[in-house]
Amino acid sequence: MKLIIMRHGQASWSVPNDQERPLTDMGQQEVLSTASKLTHLGINRVLASPYLRAQQSGRILAETLGCSLETLDCITPDDDPMAVISELPARGNIALASHMPLVGTLTGLLCEGSIHQGPGFMTGNAAVLEMELPGPGLATLVEMIVP
Repeated sequence: MKLIIMRHGQASWSVPNDQERPLTDMGQQEVLSTASKLTHLGINRVLASPYLRAQQSGRILAETLGCSLETLDCITPDDDPMAVISELPARGNIALASHMPLVGTLTGLLCEGSIHQGPGFMTGNAAVLEMELPGPGLATLVEMIVP
């Protein structure tokens, strides 16, 4: 299976509630650029955090990739990466639209078996992982995509 872990695009600081921060125009362009580089991977599901900026990022991904968008409540910034792994389907090619620090800790856990080994993610960046089944240390980082 392939798992694409993407950090949402650049978000505005114009609202006081972190969960309601929208993407900026630049953030929308970042996500669109990254999504266009993922079209050849056969992604069939996009899962997004319930936060507005991740929902907007997920929608752009899903529309660009021609697949469905679903909300996954356990992929907000400070959620437990082990809980995320337990929620991942065992098959398919899936993209996640989420946040730092979770995208880094989840990538580290899947690839290295440690939440302390994950890469940094700028806004709109995505990690392309391959694995037989989702689990700690079972994935290979194939590529980092930058907008």
